[in-house]
Formats: sequence, C-alpha cells, structure tokens
Amino acid sequence: MSRYAMINRVLMVDDNLEHLELCRETLPAEEFQLDVATTPADALGKLQLNHYSIVVLDYRLPYMSGLELLRRIRGKGYKMPIVLVSAVDDPDLSTKARMAGANDYIVKRFRYYSTLRERLLENIDPRHRF
Repeated sequence: MSRYAMINRVLMVDDNLEHLELCRETLPAEEFQLDVATTPADALGKLQLNHYSIVVLDYRLPYMSGLELLRRIRGKGYKMPIVLVSAVDDPDLSTKARMAGANDYIVKRFRYYSTLRERLLENIDPRHRF
C-alpha cells in the first residue's frame, strides 16, 4: 500500500479565512481532508466529534492562544500529532510549543504553502490515517 493510499484528515484552526482557503488549495484532496475551525471552542467541539490524522493550530487565535489550545487538547488526552504555526520566528515560542506537546513548529514564511504538504506528512503517524 502506498504511503498516500489513505486520506489524512486534518483539523486546521485559524481565524484567517484567506489563510484557510490557501491551505485548502495547497493540500491535494486525494491526500487530505481538511476540516476548519475558526475559534478554539469550535476546534474542541470538532475534536469531540471526529478523529484526525493531525491538528494544525495558528498561534494567534481569538479568545486564547494556539499554545493554550494546544495545552487544553493534550490535557484532554488527545494523542494525534499537533503542529503550531506562527508568523513569528520565535525560538522561545517553539520551545514552549514542544514542551506543551507540539510535534512541530512551523513559521509562516514565503515558502510556507509550498512546503506545508511535506511538513504535515512528516508529522503524521501512519496509525492516524483513515
């Protein structure tokens, strides 16, 4: 079976609708099913209802930071890979994210969209594919 034979279900949490649409256009539909949440409450609700291969959290979210949401998700016992993304290249934030349970920290830079697919695939555990 090919590495890409199964669909990777992704929960992307970001309040920037333009960013979410660019991610939807970037990630091939034959490999990724993208669910979106624009608030932390929406994300937590979707996590209760669905199983995900990976969760992608923007650092700047309304009502709480992506880092705080990451802590809450891990505190609820969810084991899927989680990636924190930020427009800021901050080594301290990267360290805090990993200490809180993030599998990766990605900086939104010029090549962010062109490398997003590969970065997600690097972090997805084959046991979390559907």
